[in-house]
Amino acid sequence: MPRMYTVLLKLQMAISNRIIRSLLLYPYAKMSRFKNMLNGRFVRKCWIILMMFIVICILTSYYMMLNRHKFITFENHTVYTELRTKPLFVEKQAVTSVKEMCQRLIPEKNTTYIREAKRYMATHPRMVILPESYKEYTSNCSRFVSNRGYIVDKITDEEIDFPVAFTLMVYKHVGQIERLLRVIYRPHNVYCIHLDKKSSSVIYHALKSIVKCLPNVFLASRRVDVVWGQFSVLEPEIICLKDLYEHKVKWRYVINLTGQEYPLKTNYQLVKILQAYKGANDIEGAAKILNKDRIAGRPPTPGGITPCKGSLHYTASRQFIDYVLHNKTAQDFLEWCKLIGTPDETYFTSLNNNKHLQIPGSYIGDREKRNRDYFTRYKIWYSVELCGSGYFRHAVCIMGVADLPVLTKAPHLFVNKLLYEFEPLTFDCLEQWYMDQVKSEMAGNLVFSTTLYEQSTIVKYRYIPS
Repeated sequence: MPRMYTVLLKLQMAISNRIIRSLLLYPYAKMSRFKNMLNGRFVRKCWIILMMFIVICILTSYYMMLNRHKFITFENHTVYTELRTKPLFVEKQAVTSVKEMCQRLIPEKNTTYIREAKRYMATHPRMVILPESYKEYTSNCSRFVSNRGYIVDKITDEEIDFPVAFTLMVYKHVGQIERLLRVIYRPHNVYCIHLDKKSSSVIYHALKSIVKCLPNVFLASRRVDVVWGQFSVLEPEIICLKDLYEHKVKWRYVINLTGQEYPLKTNYQLVKILQAYKGANDIEGAAKILNKDRIAGRPPTPGGITPCKGSLHYTASRQFIDYVLHNKTAQDFLEWCKLIGTPDETYFTSLNNNKHLQIPGSYIGDREKRNRDYFTRYKIWYSVELCGSGYFRHAVCIMGVADLPVLTKAPHLFVNKLLYEFEPLTFDCLEQWYMDQVKSEMAGNLVFSTTLYEQSTIVKYRYIPS
């Protein structure tokens, strides 16, 4: 097969050179020769060369497609594999099953198992459902929910009595979004999904097909064209929070997510942690690290708020969100944030870290201390030593198979960031590990220690309304 590919490329190059040479000589041709070029024989010759070039291009492209994609049938739906990120021709290796491979990768970092996993991924690209197929795939909702393994029963009373809300900010990879939704889904929780307005209509209709089968999942009431660094990053969060607050489910906490994250705790464990928070908000941030150029030349902040910087990731109580949506100071501060750069890194963290505002669950300790606890998200910035995969995107570590031992032991609620096209076994192993824990809980194994969270600075320094 590689030899055939080389022959096709050589033919394509030869014909291309012939056409280019003719085009280069054309301006310098004598008028008499130009007239001869117009005779039927030359025209036919040109058409033959052109058609040969087109045929060779089609054959080359088709050959490359066959080697980079693998079309199969899955549940009577066409599916395809993601593009390979490794060389086109890779010698196939004898590998164990995916389940066994994941069981080897998770306990500890082992270079032999990591190399084996990378060889496996080089010859086994990810298989996903085409976005266009979701309309037919969800035509029978009960079958869709059952076939995809959504968790709809065997849920503890403790979870049912403590509903959690989620916002999901997404823009690509319906397959990854649906797999994330599938593991965090519980019928008593509530979920708001915001799809970037720039995203294709194919993705929109795929998501619309999915949410129609899940009564407590809905698309945001309004879509925004999200542009990094602008208010449009924060705006969809506010839209979803308003939609969630008006929902009939009286959720106790809300956690915001993107489509490139994954849970490190089951829903039962999340509930136990949130109960241990006792109304506290898990929102990091400090004032000293704020980029001063973001607020330079801006008017004074309302309510005497000291602007802080932190991540957009938050775990917040319903009482905190009530303040965000309905308090005048919070609304005025939101308007002020429209004037600054990267407001998504300032709004929630400033409200949570200005203790004079006395917002329920906010942080009243020393916000500048660097040893503050933060469990909302496991995320690595810049550090090559901590990033097992060694791959960064915009200074953020993209998790790979080498990171699995750390992720499965981390005390954090979710991990950021997973790219669907990068080391797909990472996602698959996390999913297998997560579902194994859920199955264990369903079998009655509900032992989970919350001591770490109960003794955290998050709880110790929370504001409790009198």
